[in-house]
Amino acid sequence: MKSTYLLPRWCRPIGLLLGIPGLILGYLYSINDYEIPGFGFNLRKSDGLFQQRFENFTNELAIFLVVIGLSFTAFAKVKKEDELTSKIRLSALYWSMFLYYSTYLSGLFFLVFLNGFPSIISDHLNELSVVLPLLIFNLRFYYLLYARKDRFVTQAPRFLPCRPFRFTGIICTFAGATGIGFALAKGILLDSDTRWPAISFFVFFAGLLCWAFSKHKTEDEMMIQQRMESLQLAFYFNYLLFLVATLSFYSLDYLLVLIVGQFSLLLYFIIRMEYVRLKQHNISDPLEKGMTS
Repeated sequence: MKSTYLLPRWCRPIGLLLGIPGLILGYLYSINDYEIPGFGFNLRKSDGLFQQRFENFTNELAIFLVVIGLSFTAFAKVKKEDELTSKIRLSALYWSMFLYYSTYLSGLFFLVFLNGFPSIISDHLNELSVVLPLLIFNLRFYYLLYARKDRFVTQAPRFLPCRPFRFTGIICTFAGATGIGFALAKGILLDSDTRWPAISFFVFFAGLLCWAFSKHKTEDEMMIQQRMESLQLAFYFNYLLFLVATLSFYSLDYLLVLIVGQFSLLLYFIIRMEYVRLKQHNISDPLEKGMTS
């Protein structure tokens, strides 16, 4: 199994120089409400053409530093790129996504059925959804690479059985998306007094998680390779669009971007894997027909 779509080695020190200050600045902004004095400009309000307010971009700067820095350290090549390193990277990608989204799904369970997140999570949920997937991957990857490389078992990550999880995941994903669509159309998506939008989010996330981490009917070495490539591309695509959105949206619009970002990583991964599966199926069908004719 060969690693693909990786960044050059020189990206790693640049990533550290950007990521560590970004994490510190993000912590100061989120916990201590710190803002860099004068770092921003006046923006027109949406409710008045000539009314202006000052918008500080400390949060946006922290996001840029963290996302670019952690992405560089996560996906830069190491000194020795071999099959073992590729499998370690796949394990870390899988582990980070599964751990983050399992934790997030548990938080949604608290929100829907126990009437709220723990306050430390609810106050910083959007920031955590941006930072945690990349941060968990970096910690897991370098821990396995340097602390446990000699003892790391080179086996594929364990996925959920194809039946019933794959079919259940697809049904729950579309059912939850339908509920979210109705809530959005009625303008009650963020209404804390209405419970069924939150239930729709829970069903939607549970479906995505089962769909993404369940096996296909044929789970061979090629499929494992496609999973790793799809995970990497999902990270690239998701965070690239997120950075563009950070430059383009503000206030309530940006809040909606953060909400979408909570599930877009899983969604991009699923779309890419389904595309690969259908493409391989279309290629194999003519070959099978030719062999039988």
